[in-house]
Amino acid sequence: MNTTASWNFRLLSFPVRVHISFFIIAVLLGLSSGNIFTLLIWVAVVFISILIHELGHAIAANYYGRDPQIELYSMGGLTISRRYALLSYPKEILMSFSGPLAGFLLGGLVFAFNYFVGPFPNSLLRFTINSLLWVNIGWGLVNLIPILPLDGGAIMRSLYHWLRSPYDERTPLKISIGFGILAIIASLLLAFRGGGFYIVLLAAWLTYNNYMALRQGYWTDNIV
Repeated sequence: MNTTASWNFRLLSFPVRVHISFFIIAVLLGLSSGNIFTLLIWVAVVFISILIHELGHAIAANYYGRDPQIELYSMGGLTISRRYALLSYPKEILMSFSGPLAGFLLGGLVFAFNYFVGPFPNSLLRFTINSLLWVNIGWGLVNLIPILPLDGGAIMRSLYHWLRSPYDERTPLKISIGFGILAIIASLLLAFRGGGFYIVLLAAWLTYNNYMALRQGYWTDNIV
């Protein structure tokens, strides 16, 4: 990744790098939001929400001795472990789920605020609340679909290794491809009914990458 066009800071002692591509993609995804004000709100919501998601991963990784750093880039976010620590499968699963959990907690707070204080007459405030609910709860649920390398895929892979075979990397890829095809079909149906095509493109891209990994044996016979 490009290390020059980025914004670097620390959050709760964790190094954070935000690449310019993150904001470019966020803007592109928000172009249909209506006007410049809703576009700015959308970008801020995406930035805060994905940062909170990765912070959840980082807190769990730090607790387990992984010494994490956070990167936000074109495809979303990534928490990188700078120190390797061998973990049990339950701990790997908890670490994978900690990101969506952080988003669900934020979304739950927003939902409670809207439920007990709202409804709000201000259209920008309503847009902010709806965007926060979608990114943190809606996208959080999408992220739990068992497709690698989504968090749901990582959880599925750890569960399979734990309960079935720790050396079989082909089956998790096959499961990812199967769910990827289902996700493409479902998201196409939603897109033709007025939804966005972003989920279609994401599902297709992930499915293709998993198919190529399976075909070329990236995850298979070299694991000992």
